[in-house]
Amino acid sequence: MPQQNDFSEAKAICNEIGGAVLEVLGRKRALSVQSLIDIIEEARAGNFIYTVERKQRMERAVYILKKFIQP
Repeated sequence: MPQQNDFSEAKAICNEIGGAVLEVLGRKRALSVQSLIDIIEEARAGNFIYTVERKQRMERAVYILKKFIQP
């Protein structure tokens, strides 16, 4: 079932971005693509222990978000 796995991964990446949106709004920061990237990168650099899969999802989320700000 490759489609199911692809869907699950896409959903997980969306959840990472959605979580970043909530964090930005919770901190009362301006909502922008860069602020979402900053939040995800702060989480990756923090003292948290993430699974390999979660780290990969965070990296992919940042990669996708950067597509919106690169020329």
